[in-house]
Amino acid sequence: MIRQQIKNSYFALNRWLVKPNTLLARLRYRRASDAEGFYLHLGSGPVYIPGMINIEGNIMRRKDLWLDLQNPLPFPDRSVYFVYCSHTLEHFYPDEAMQLLREIHRVLRDDGVARIATPSFEHALEIAAGHPAEDPQRAFSDPHGQAIDYLFCDGQHKYAYSFTVMERFARDAGFTGITNHSADPAPKRYGKIEVGDELAGSLIVELRR
Repeated sequence: MIRQQIKNSYFALNRWLVKPNTLLARLRYRRASDAEGFYLHLGSGPVYIPGMINIEGNIMRRKDLWLDLQNPLPFPDRSVYFVYCSHTLEHFYPDEAMQLLREIHRVLRDDGVARIATPSFEHALEIAAGHPAEDPQRAFSDPHGQAIDYLFCDGQHKYAYSFTVMERFARDAGFTGITNHSADPAPKRYGKIEVGDELAGSLIVELRR
């Protein structure tokens, strides 16, 4: 595994390297190709979803757009029908996460929806109480240590979310429709795209303007 300090240095530089790509994307996506609007997959990582614009900062990943999510999204206001952001928001500090949520709100259509998934603080409490952790970065005999490992992923994650924290952030970003879907993690269809299959114990929230 690449040390987190190296990743942090890369993404600090990446924010500036992708500037030309961002400008070109503004021209390319100045209007949606159909009346339905864009479908965005933010922080696509190793999961490439056909039919969506897969946006990723890691130049080594398969993607449609090499961007940095700390920069403004290169899409017009109210031009996006669906945003999928799975296990990405926790990699940002709170002020950066708020900025991204505001950008999602800006580009989302009035009839659009954003599906946001992050590690769940409630699930971390279950792990702390003895629930087995899945795919830990570091193994701990102490369940509290395992819960901390789940939430912060060996230093990769910058913040943790419960539903009430996510709700507060989303309302501050301008969203009024905020629904917790964590109890029903099954894949779901949004227009022409079906997504889901998030990691076990994920916090899953739908956001609407």
